[in-house]
Amino acid sequence: MPSPRGPLVQRLIRWRLLLVVNILVIAFLGVALSREVVRSRAIGAEIEALQAQADSVVTRNIDLSELRTAMQTESYIEREARLKLGMKKPGETVLVVQEGEPVSAEVLADTQGDASDPLGLVIDNQTVEPVANPTRWWYYFFDKQAFNALAAYD
Repeated sequence: MPSPRGPLVQRLIRWRLLLVVNILVIAFLGVALSREVVRSRAIGAEIEALQAQADSVVTRNIDLSELRTAMQTESYIEREARLKLGMKKPGETVLVVQEGEPVSAEVLADTQGDASDPLGLVIDNQTVEPVANPTRWWYYFFDKQAFNALAAYD
């Protein structure tokens, strides 16, 4: 007859073996689960980055569409032709304002009474006194004779 301790020892050894196997299986599953969690977070971060990039591309696409629409308008084409190509409409007068050298007050006082120079712009029969742009516009709208005299010097 087997001793009563024999089967108990054998049972404990089987339980310990089962316990070790269970611990190994749980450890393996834990490592696999942690790898999947890390991988899932990395994929989530990549999805967010790609979504942000897609949003910026959509915004840029909208901006380009608006620019394309604006470029097709008549006013944009006219403005670009005027600025970049130097074109003008028929009958239009183009003013080019350039800065000149400053002139002393004495020289201006000497030339302001000249009948051929009603605005006092010609100095020494060569130099034209620069006129500020707002003054040119004032002449253009309110004093055509002065504007025409000024345009003759340009």
